[in-house]
Amino acid sequence: MFGFLKKLFAPAEDPKTWVARGAKIIDVRSPGEFASGNAPGAVNIPLDQFATQVPKKFRDTKQEFVLCCASGNRSGMAKSIMEQKGFTHVLNGGPWTRLRAWIVGLMVFASSGIMSAQNLDVASFERESKKGIVVDVRTPGEVADGMIAGAKHIDFYDAAFMTKMTALGKDKPIYMYCRSGGRSGQALSKLKAAGFTKVYHLQGGMGAWMAARKPVVKK
Repeated sequence: MFGFLKKLFAPAEDPKTWVARGAKIIDVRSPGEFASGNAPGAVNIPLDQFATQVPKKFRDTKQEFVLCCASGNRSGMAKSIMEQKGFTHVLNGGPWTRLRAWIVGLMVFASSGIMSAQNLDVASFERESKKGIVVDVRTPGEVADGMIAGAKHIDFYDAAFMTKMTALGKDKPIYMYCRSGGRSGQALSKLKAAGFTKVYHLQGGMGAWMAARKPVVKK
């Protein structure tokens, strides 16, 4: 009884804080809606496939998830489905447009003077990354098209992402990149929250790397 009341009157969780920590974002709209616009880093699992696909894609029931849709209605239903499946850290983030605005704001913050030393342009990334560990945080499908030579592949969407990153240790600098800088920026925030201090990411991601005509290799 007291536990229920404590939960009932507890302060509402803030999806923005969860996003900053690197929570997985799931957009439950239709593929067509998702293709017309989405929040950076979000994965699309339509509501009509949600109950079957989520347990297959995500095994860690304590992982943090923020759900979104057009208005918050479908993501509210999806939240109930995840909780019925045993997932314990799920928030309804409401409209995807709001999440997108928050994430863009985080990316701007990450590019500000407060964290500028950890956001590297192509030339700096190429030079500095030789001193540490390079990590490609994209999906396997993206990596198949080519990656930076010597990079390790640890998918940001992998449920074991933080476990694998922690296994790299905090002593050596870690240099991350993704497609455009969104996911690596989220990963940077997540690692900093976990106590990593020597973490950096490539501004503009592989898009900037390719635009600078830098070499890539295929696995």
